[in-house]
Amino acid sequence: MSEFITALRKVASDIKDWHFVAYDQLHQVLLPDTLPPSSLGLVFIETSWKANRLPYHKQKLALLLSNQRHFALEMQELGHPVRYIFSDKGYDEVLSQFSLQHGPLTAIIPAELTLRRTLEPLEAAGIVTLQEHKGWLTTREEFRGSVGESPPWRMNKFYRHVRKSRGILLDDDLNPLGGSWSLDEHNRLPWDGAVPLPEPPVFTADTITLEVIDMIQEKFSHHPGQINSTNLPSSKLQAQSLWNWAKSTVMHWFGPYEDAMTLEHKTLFHTTFSSLLNLNRLLPSTLLSDALELDIPLNSKEGFVRQIIGWREFVRHIHEQTNGFEIEHETIPSRSGGGWEGNWAHSRPTPNLLEQSFGLPPAYWGEKSGMLCLDTAVSDVLETGYTHHIPRLMVLANIGNLLGIQPRELTDWFWAMFTDAYDWVVEPNVLAMGTYAVGGVMTTKPYISGTPYIKKMGDYCGDCSLHFKKSCPLSDMYWNFLDENQSYFSNNHRMSMALRASAKRTPDVKHRARAVTEYVRDRLSKGLELEPVTLESLKS
Repeated sequence: MSEFITALRKVASDIKDWHFVAYDQLHQVLLPDTLPPSSLGLVFIETSWKANRLPYHKQKLALLLSNQRHFALEMQELGHPVRYIFSDKGYDEVLSQFSLQHGPLTAIIPAELTLRRTLEPLEAAGIVTLQEHKGWLTTREEFRGSVGESPPWRMNKFYRHVRKSRGILLDDDLNPLGGSWSLDEHNRLPWDGAVPLPEPPVFTADTITLEVIDMIQEKFSHHPGQINSTNLPSSKLQAQSLWNWAKSTVMHWFGPYEDAMTLEHKTLFHTTFSSLLNLNRLLPSTLLSDALELDIPLNSKEGFVRQIIGWREFVRHIHEQTNGFEIEHETIPSRSGGGWEGNWAHSRPTPNLLEQSFGLPPAYWGEKSGMLCLDTAVSDVLETGYTHHIPRLMVLANIGNLLGIQPRELTDWFWAMFTDAYDWVVEPNVLAMGTYAVGGVMTTKPYISGTPYIKKMGDYCGDCSLHFKKSCPLSDMYWNFLDENQSYFSNNHRMSMALRASAKRTPDVKHRARAVTEYVRDRLSKGLELEPVTLESLKS
């Protein structure tokens, strides 16, 4: 018998009040506080049904399940009776069966729309009573009051409202410290080797975490990715340890280098705390208050604060307001994930403004493309379940967009592969920002680039087999993207300069860009590397 199961105590039969703890609500503050711990039983569900919905990265499964098991035991130590249910059924079926014997339960409104929808019939039937989620920093009323009830919505307006209403980083005249609401102009340095790179923390996996790893390797060995046991902070103490490391080691230089990419280091000065934050192992209110107290440069502090009270809260509200950008009366068939054995569960039908239809190529599952920037980003994800926001946006999403990958398929890949990805995070970031699939709902233009941006912010080009001038296809793909989609951007003032430049290109140059794009699509769809000689001949 496993050590985890042995550690679970027998629950007294007279417990009348039960509360369902969702997989991403792993903090004591989120529990109902009207009863003493000994009178509030906690129900945890670990079900293979959830794990089989998408080809979830093994590291993601290990991180979530090890934290859920540790949190269950931590709450048991505080006096809560704990029922930990293993199943292969959906959450609704498990909770319905539990209620037949133990009566109705309470639950916190889930962050993920998928789980909210699962619980809605139970709420209607009186099986589950939903309570407000105390982990968020802002309310839907604040969101609507600051940016309106209907799109377009813009993060900067929301962010300023939150800063003003909370008195965050303001001077005595209630103006933003540093003279600007965003100090991003100070935060765009490429990696220049000016300061030592941080040494990532190492965590020792205890028996409970090792049991989770063994279970995943046995039951979910066909899922993508690797498990790194030294990068699995699973207990409350380990979560705090990671945050302490971040505060003391990387936060000072977070701002200047937050957009930099380098082959020398996977994470540079990013805290890597988002995966635990989205499990609520530490609350965003704690990170915010701690960050405000740090003696670090203002541009680093403001940049981090903006991620917590600006972008994170903003995308959560966008997702709630739009129901994940869902389109009614449309379906998406189940499909095989390249490199993954089995079918992806059919997911929410969502907009596809640019009508992109290219299938996710094997390069996103680890087959070499020949583009070192893409291959490095994918390798990092497969190895760790993580890259920071610039490889996500300007490499993985940008190249996907230039290829014309179907945005729902790209979104679900991000959802499955990143340890911090849940629907409320990933759908706004990929469908709206990464692919522009939903148009101008929350962004003003697609985030696309050719070779120059990646060469400026990263150091891939020097070691890439594709010469950045002679054979790199990205700039041709960029111009072809503009040519293919010019009708969608004709009235977009933020695209006008790029479209004017595109219009001046000769028919022969446009034809070559199209030929390069088609060659890349053909090679990558077959899982083949790009050939420098062929690309040079197409570009000449």
